[in-house]
Amino acid sequence: MNKKTVILLAESPVLNPTVIRPFQNLSVKYSVYLNSLLISNWIEILNAINENFLPLVLLSEQDKEYIPKNFFPDNFSSIFYKSSKLDNIREELIKPQLINDSKVLIIFYNSIGLKQSDIIRVFNLIHAEETTLVIAKSNRGKVILTCSYEIEKDLINPLFSSNRNFQDYLNFISGKDIFIHTLEGFFSIDDFEDIKKLYIELSKKESLSYCSPKMHESFNDLFVEYKEKLNV
Repeated sequence: MNKKTVILLAESPVLNPTVIRPFQNLSVKYSVYLNSLLISNWIEILNAINENFLPLVLLSEQDKEYIPKNFFPDNFSSIFYKSSKLDNIREELIKPQLINDSKVLIIFYNSIGLKQSDIIRVFNLIHAEETTLVIAKSNRGKVILTCSYEIEKDLINPLFSSNRNFQDYLNFISGKDIFIHTLEGFFSIDDFEDIKKLYIELSKKESLSYCSPKMHESFNDLFVEYKEKLNV
């Protein structure tokens, strides 16, 4: 079981300014900008990992025409779902057989805080001899990633129906005969309170382990624009 797949996932449109849901206190323009930065940060982290895995990006079809040129590296594959909101990831991936016989790591694009070593550790927790699920949660109880062998419908679909609420998701799958590993201490950027928290966290030296100086500069362009509100 050496095959690995990483899926960077957005559950709804994030780049199309005509249909995205803007963040509170942010303009549509800067909401798209923040979304693009969060995706770019993941691309940078994943591309720096010295392990063989298939990187996929799963986006809404409504974003397709709004992806900047050369945004995704050549080694990344893109898949676009047609529904307005993704609720069955397995159906989108099983057809091209991208997840067969593979450890599958699903990362929600609007998360941040994982280092390269965290990702390697997550893959190492998945074993062929037992049904294992790794879940990482944010500081506010939001699921930011899951990892398992292939994708079991009964394990993954409740993630969407629970709106990625960590405790609700655990309640959904608690009756399953599986080993569950949980990781915590990460961030999910869902509202302006999360953006304020991100502003604080990126000012710390430790953040360089999951956000490069180049990415810091890009985030700072956003923070400068909204500095007064971020300091409230």
